[in-house]
Amino acid sequence: MKTNNKKVFKAGQKSQPKPKRTSLVSLRLTEEEKKVWEASSEEAGLGNNLSKFIRYCVENRRITPPAPAINSDTYAELGRIGNNINQIAYAINRAIKMGEPVTTSLEEIEALKPLLQEVKLQLLGMPNQYNPSGESSK
Repeated sequence: MKTNNKKVFKAGQKSQPKPKRTSLVSLRLTEEEKKVWEASSEEAGLGNNLSKFIRYCVENRRITPPAPAINSDTYAELGRIGNNINQIAYAINRAIKMGEPVTTSLEEIEALKPLLQEVKLQLLGMPNQYNPSGESSK
């Protein structure tokens, strides 16, 4: 009887062996921390195996870089923008209370958008990258 050359997969057999973990990382915890971590591991369905739990936590979380510290120039610019917004809000509220037409134009409010975008980029550590025309700058 001839057999075809197809690969037969048998239940319970692994296709490739997992690499053996040989590096040891030591970690100190208080007894309370250990109990909390073991409980969290149980809740995650990993038993009380802290190695699996820590590996799962590290491999399944995205660690974002810290936001850069705000500098004094950005802080001052943010203060100026806040002052402009307060002046516009005051003018609008005053005109409404007095029954006068609102003299603040949409253009004045729209003029704040690029300033706010610039401060946002500075806070993200990317100064001078705002381009209101949408064209890429090189």
